Formats: sequence, C-alpha cells, structure tokens
Amino acid sequence: MQFGDWRAEHASGELTGPSGTQRLEPKVMDLLFLLAGRPGDVVPREALMEALWPDMVVGDDSLARTVSKLRQALGDDARMPRYVETIAKRGYRWCGPAASSAPHDRTHAPAGAAALPRNGARRRSVAVALGVLGAVAVVAVTWQAGPRPDAGPVTPVESRERDALLARADDAYFQFSRADNEAAIELYQRVLGVHPDDPAALAGLANALVQRALRWPQASGSDVHEFRRLGDALANGHLAREPQRGQVERARLLAQRAVAQAPDSAAAHKAAGFVASAQGRFDDALAAYARTVELDPDNWGAMINTGDVLDITGRAGADAWFERAYAAMERAYPDNPAQVRPWQAALGVLVASRLQARGDSVGAEAWYRRVLRQAPLDPAATSGLADVLRASGDAPQAERLCTELRQRTDAACVDASGRATAR
Repeated sequence: MQFGDWRAEHASGELTGPSGTQRLEPKVMDLLFLLAGRPGDVVPREALMEALWPDMVVGDDSLARTVSKLRQALGDDARMPRYVETIAKRGYRWCGPAASSAPHDRTHAPAGAAALPRNGARRRSVAVALGVLGAVAVVAVTWQAGPRPDAGPVTPVESRERDALLARADDAYFQFSRADNEAAIELYQRVLGVHPDDPAALAGLANALVQRALRWPQASGSDVHEFRRLGDALANGHLAREPQRGQVERARLLAQRAVAQAPDSAAAHKAAGFVASAQGRFDDALAAYARTVELDPDNWGAMINTGDVLDITGRAGADAWFERAYAAMERAYPDNPAQVRPWQAALGVLVASRLQARGDSVGAEAWYRRVLRQAPLDPAATSGLADVLRASGDAPQAERLCTELRQRTDAACVDASGRATAR
C-alpha cells in the first residue's frame, strides 16, 4: 500500500518513509491498513477493536496504545494530526493522503480476523472476510499442512517462505496477547509441517506453548492474563494442572529436539530454559539461560528470564540482569522494533519501580525518564515519574505530565493504588 511518501508492506510488516524503513508490530500494521483503507471515514472504536481483536474482550486502552504507536511510526501528533485524527467519543479518521495498492502488493485482513485452519487436509484455501463499515477485505491463503512428499533438498523459494513465516511467527509471539500467541503457534506449526526438524520453529513453538499455558490456558475467550508472573503460577500450582501440564511437557520435548538439532542455537537453549523454569527445574533453567547468553550476548529474553528465576528462588542479582536486558534491548531496537517495543517499556518500569520501592527516588526518576525517551507518554512510566515528582514536591510538573498523557493518548495517570490521578 502506498500513501504519500510512505509505503506499507503488510506481509513483511515494513513501513518505509522519508526517515527509512521500520518494522511495525502486527496490530499496528493492521490498524494502518484499516484506517488508510477508509480515507475520510470515521471508524468507530468498537469496529476497530472488533477487527483487531476478534472474539476477545479488550479495553479502550489497548486500542489507544495501538493508535499511539501508529502515530509514533508516522511522526504524527494527535494535537495537529496529519494522518490519524481522533474524533471525540466516536473513533478515528484517516486524514492523510489517499492510499493506493503498491505494485505486487496484496490486501490483507488483520491477523486476528480469523483463525488458521486446523483440520488434516493436505492443501486448503481459506477465504477470510472482514467487514468494517461495510468494507470487505478478502484474503485467500493457500498452504501446505503436511510434510513435503519428496525428500529432496529445500529449494530457495521454500527457504524464503520458511524465513517469512518464522519472521511473522516471531513478531506475533513477542506482541504479548492471546490472539497473537495463538497466531504464532499456528505459524510455527505450518513451518514444522514442511520442515519437521527446523530448530527455530521447534524452539518458537515451545516458547509459545509455555506462554499459552501460563497466561492463556484457554484457546479462546478473554485476553485477561491467567498469571502475569511465573512465580505466581508456580506457587498456585497452575502449571501442574491439566491441560497446562501437558502443554508444558509437549514444549519440553520440542525444546529438547531443537537443542539436539542445533546445539549451538541460542534460541533453542533459551526455549529449554523457559520450559525448565515452568516445570520448576530452576538450576536447569539458569544453566540453559547462561548457555544462551554465552552464544548470544545480547539475548535480552534470556536475561529477563534469568532475573525472574533469581527472584523466584530468592537469590540475589535479579536487578543487574534486568538492567543488562534493558541495555541489550536498546541496542536491538533499531533493527528489530516490532519484537522489542512490546516488552521494553514494561521492563524499564519494573527496574524503576523496584528502585522506587527501595527508596531510591533519584535512581527511579532516572529510569522512568530513560523509558520515556524510548516510549514517549508510556502510561506506566508517566504515572511512575509523576509519583516520584509529587513525592519530591513538584506536583505542578506531575500534573502537567498527566494532563498531556490524557490529552494525547486518552489514558490516565494512576497512583500506586491504581486510582486515576488526572481529571
């Protein structure tokens, strides 16, 4: 899709404009196509949420965050919009240049618009219809469900298709929502249907199955997390019950195969560590994460998980691992924003809040500001910084921050008790 000086490729998730190329999160790219495909129309919030998160219960804040990320990618400003205009109490309107289909481009429905097929037919075509204010986008997807019938070498075309599927699966996995995690599972399974011993797909599927068991044990329904922290799930016995226990055991076998196929793969060892931690095998998990970081010194996921395990087991050193992970994220962000962005702000806020809880207001303020440099107007970081400023006696600056947050994102500052503080 082309509009003005911009070109958006839905399949790759890439948005190219005057400042170069960036990869958008899947939901952000979906939103861009939905709005730009209806120039001048006011698209109600409810219609956008239904299109982006079908069959799920999400709040307005999920949509507001996605709109904010799209504006950030386009260099747009909610107060003087050039692309996405907020229509108070109604929805959003595309006010940018009219979009046209770019050469060789296809129109895609949002990834969450329909589930991929699950039955056993070898080849199948799926037509997905998505209606937004009477507009219908139809997508035809043909894919190979079973192993390749021949045992010949993988062709360059097959290799490119595999790489594209894995990139989409990895991006979906890192979005931290039930629908995206389910999409990642489907995509990893599609790769394994053609390449049964692919270590990247084995490791990715293992990770996604553990996330499903931990956070969204049911394949449909609300997007509310069952558990946000691994330690809470283990203490509750959640992962020892069915069907969670069976999903984690399946993940263990997949990760084991991934390590056997690629002993020097950081991704394989990270998956093995994630499974081990979910099964309460903490020493095995720490060993796997150590091997991951040895193979990939900037593997921020293994660093975060190491900190989690140290916290769960009451050992020292978690804060240092979280800070190290954040620094690795900063280095990774320019090349891979779609995977880093959903996690980075939350990790930085975690570091800041731990400092704040220990009474280190100077350190906490520095970390909140560090987060906001990367993710301007992040609600949690803005709220945390406002709390620190109020505690230090600078209530006017705190109120200015919260007012700007509300005006530009429709979100509100909350205090430590969870109450809104901006009127």
